[in-house]
Amino acid sequence: MTNEDGRPSVVLVVAHPDHDSATWAIAREVEQGIQADGNTTATTHDLTKSGFDPIFGKQDLAVHRLRGEVPADVRREQELLDSADAIALLFPVHWWSMPALAKGWIDRVFARGWAYDTSSESGQSAVRALHFIAVAGLDEGTYDRRRYKEAMTTQMVHGVAGYCGIAESSIKFLYGTETDDPRVHEQLIDQAYRIGADLAQRAQSARDQEAA
Repeated sequence: MTNEDGRPSVVLVVAHPDHDSATWAIAREVEQGIQADGNTTATTHDLTKSGFDPIFGKQDLAVHRLRGEVPADVRREQELLDSADAIALLFPVHWWSMPALAKGWIDRVFARGWAYDTSSESGQSAVRALHFIAVAGLDEGTYDRRRYKEAMTTQMVHGVAGYCGIAESSIKFLYGTETDDPRVHEQLIDQAYRIGADLAQRAQSARDQEAA
């Protein structure tokens, strides 16, 4: 993956329809954190606004079977991601997972032959780094007590990124977005900014490794 201007690049993919939501407030702060070093570029990709179709159809199945061409809308998504040193998918937690739009985006875009290749011994992925940011309405204690964090980590970090052979992956949780406590809101904004700054560092590290 290369960025034409030589600067490390992060693509932040957001799956939420309401720009006045906590999810989008967090997304904007993550974007600020990414750009804070004055060097890393951030591209925020609004899945709802893009009109991306999350339904895995016959064309997608043909691609999976290595018998068809990649649909044009999927190819556009892949080309966007090809320019990134790191990808972050930010979403509100729905039923202890990601919403249908985000899951369908994974289903279609992270296709066989691009995100992973079961026919190759190397199993090399076109994606170098994939990071998940989960916006959770409830508190951290609930997630720990019911093992939701563990389940989602297994599903996304191991089940998606690990299966694809992606070299670097993580999941971050931002808890308590449904509270009215302004102190929690301030903490969430601070956490989001720091997540963005960390993504910038990871993108720079990936760029340095590529140049070595």
